[in-house]
Amino acid sequence: MTSVLLVPILAALPAVAGAGPLRLAPAHDLVASGSSAPPAEPGFGFELLPPEKKPEARKAARLESALRTRRTLLTLHQGLGLAMAAGLIGTVVTGQLNYSDRFAGLPATGRYELWHDGFEAGTVLTFAAAGLLALLAPEPVKKKSEGIDTIKIHEYSMLAATVGFAAEIVLGILTVSREGYLNQPTLATTHLVIGYTTAGFVATGVTALFFR
Repeated sequence: MTSVLLVPILAALPAVAGAGPLRLAPAHDLVASGSSAPPAEPGFGFELLPPEKKPEARKAARLESALRTRRTLLTLHQGLGLAMAAGLIGTVVTGQLNYSDRFAGLPATGRYELWHDGFEAGTVLTFAAAGLLALLAPEPVKKKSEGIDTIKIHEYSMLAATVGFAAEIVLGILTVSREGYLNQPTLATTHLVIGYTTAGFVATGVTALFFR
């Protein structure tokens, strides 16, 4: 019985072999013939924000980052500014004591020189660091000028104090270099007066911030 079934199959093999490779019908023929196309797989390329809102979101993020940086730098600026003001008090006090010790007509002892130099160096360094932080702080929101306000008073006072500190450094070096010369007391007096003036500008700038 098996041989009877194999006869028609073997007889059909030459016809199949001569027909060439099987070809699949194109997809559009299948659709046209009524076959349904496979459904498209869902993708994950969706947008969280509409395209028109993306620039606004990026701008808001940059603004928030700049404001955060500004707050951090100005907080450090304020801390260094208070330390500088405390150091300036020590500089003025020891400067006056050193001046009186050296040029009041009594034998000079020089016991205040190191104290004055130490306070002066610390004050200048903290002043420079505080000023640098203020300059580096970004200003993302430009405020319209409304004349002279407390911030402007602070800025102008510290600018004048900067000139005073620079003059004090030069006069201090000149005063020390003129040891034994007749013009040393004059230089020392000028150094003292500019020191008090500089302290006045710093006091004005610091006080102005308490009236914002």
